[in-house]
Amino acid sequence: MQGVSFTHRGQSLLGPLDLRLTGCRRTLVMGPNGAGKSLLLRLAHGLLAPSAGRVAWQGAPPRQAMVFQRPVLLKRSALANLTYALAVNGTPRRWRRPLAREALERFGLAALEKRPARVLSGGEQQRLALARAWLLEPEVLFLDEPTSALDPAAIMAVEDAVREFHARGTRVAR
Repeated sequence: MQGVSFTHRGQSLLGPLDLRLTGCRRTLVMGPNGAGKSLLLRLAHGLLAPSAGRVAWQGAPPRQAMVFQRPVLLKRSALANLTYALAVNGTPRRWRRPLAREALERFGLAALEKRPARVLSGGEQQRLALARAWLLEPEVLFLDEPTSALDPAAIMAVEDAVREFHARGTRVAR
């Protein structure tokens, strides 16, 4: 990010700022409520365009995934949330269910594959969102307060998943 700022309805909400993500590091974005942390992640991920400055990647843009504070889940089963992501990503149909089931198993959700995603607990929803990101094999993973409002066991499960992403070589920004 070079000289990135964001203005909405005439009010400056962020920046100008510079940020460089290098190597396979974990980058933590810290600040008080309302400081623009989530906005910064959305700009870096490309969900929003900066009002000024530029967001650029060296070479081709990397495969990216973002897990929000409140996961965005489809009105489908846990399994169908994952198979849909694989379909959109161009995975051949014959591989979608086996890969999705493997991800559910990896994230401790195998027993919940038929349950509607939107009725899962907060921790289960976060793990499902992480499983979906895992399937996309991102080079960069943006996490917007992934453990907010979770109980200690769910926090540990999310943190373990983040460590797995990092061990796999994914750059993590949160």
